[in-house]
Amino acid sequence: MSAEEQKMHQQLWANLHGDVLEEVAMHVPIVDLLSASLVSREWRRAVCSSLVYRPHQRPWLILRDLRSPKSSAFSIHALDPYSRSWVSVTRRSISDRPFEMVGPCFMRRSTGDRFCALMFRKMTISKDPFGARWEQDTKAPRKFRLDPVVAEVGWWILVVGGECSIDRDYEEEGPVEVYDKRTGVWESAGLMPVVFEGSTCAAWLSVVASSKRLYVMERKSGWLSWFDPESKRWGPVRQMRPDPGVSAWAITVGYGEKLLLFGARRGRDGDGVMKVKIWEVEGDNLRVVDTEGEEMPAEMVDGLFPADEGQDATWQGYSVHVDMCGTEHGGYVCNPNPLWMRKRNGVVLFDLSRSRSSRIVERWEWVPLPERVGDNPMGRILCGCSPVDFKHILSGLRRY
Repeated sequence: MSAEEQKMHQQLWANLHGDVLEEVAMHVPIVDLLSASLVSREWRRAVCSSLVYRPHQRPWLILRDLRSPKSSAFSIHALDPYSRSWVSVTRRSISDRPFEMVGPCFMRRSTGDRFCALMFRKMTISKDPFGARWEQDTKAPRKFRLDPVVAEVGWWILVVGGECSIDRDYEEEGPVEVYDKRTGVWESAGLMPVVFEGSTCAAWLSVVASSKRLYVMERKSGWLSWFDPESKRWGPVRQMRPDPGVSAWAITVGYGEKLLLFGARRGRDGDGVMKVKIWEVEGDNLRVVDTEGEEMPAEMVDGLFPADEGQDATWQGYSVHVDMCGTEHGGYVCNPNPLWMRKRNGVVLFDLSRSRSSRIVERWEWVPLPERVGDNPMGRILCGCSPVDFKHILSGLRRY
C-alpha cells in the first residue's frame, strides 16, 4: 500500500466511531478477528471490546474426537456460538509414548472445561480450551485407572471412579482421590456411593463441577449425588424419576444454585417418537423443583434422535444417548453416538432464561456440525464447553 493510499485508508476509518467497529466485530467469526486486530490500535481495542460485550457470554462448544482408543492423534472441533462458525484442529498426544496416556479427557470446571492428560507417573492440564498450551506436570494419582471422572473444584482436583482392573491388588470399585493444589498432595477420599457400582467410568456418568462441589449422575438409572472435596464426604443420594419413562439422563449447570436435568424418552404410545424434557433441581437437597418440566421442540429432538435409531425394543436401554454441557448462561445438547454423528450432524444450542418467573430455556437453536465429526465409527466423541476470550484465540488457534 502506497503512502497516499495508507493516508486515505486512515482518514476513512477515522470517521468510523469505535462503537460502530465494535458492533461490526460482534458479528464476525472470532477466529477472523485475529487479522482484524492487527490493522490498528483502534481496531484491536474494538475487537477486544466486542468480545467482552457479546450478549450473555455464551460458552463455546468443544468436541474432542478420538479416532480410536489406541490413537495418539485426536481432533478438536470448536463452535463460536455468536457466528455459528466451527474451527477444527488436530492435536497429538503430549506423551512420546501414546500407550502411557489415558485420554485426553475433559477436566470439568465451573469456569470452563480444560483438557487433562492422565499418565502413569504424571498428570497435565491444558491452559486453554483448545489444548494448545499445557501446565507444568503434577504428580499422578496414587491409583492409576482408565476413564475416570476428572474435575476441578476450588483448590482441589478430583479423580473419581474409573476402571482399576490393571491393578490386581486393588479390587475396590469407584475410588476417589483429592489433590490439594496448595500442598501438592494427593489424598484418598474413600469410594463412590454404592449405587454407582458397575458404572464408575466417565462414559457412564454425567458430571458437573461447581465452585464447591462435584455432582455425579448415572446416565441410565438416574442416580445422583454430590461430593464435597473440603470435607471429603458425599451428600444425599437420590434417584431422579420425574418421568419414569426416561432412559437416558444428563445434568449441567443451571441458573443460580440449581442444576439442569435433561431426560430422553420414547413416546408413551410405544410409537418410537423421542421426547426430551428438562427440569430444574435444587443443588443442595437434589430435589426436582417442578416435576412437570419443559419439553425441547420436536424439530430439535428429531435431529438428535433419528426415527430409525434403535427401533427394536430390545435395544431401548442402549440405543438412546444424550450428553450436554453448559454454564449458567446456556449450553449444548448432543447425541454422542458416532453413528448418529455421521447421519445427522448437529447439536442443540440453548439459552437459559434470566427471569425466574419465566421458562427455564429462553431459546433453542439447531447448529450443524462439521462433516469431519464422527467420521470414524470406532472413535469416541466427548463434549465440553468453556468461555473463550481473545487471549485463548491468540494462544490456541492463531496458527490455524
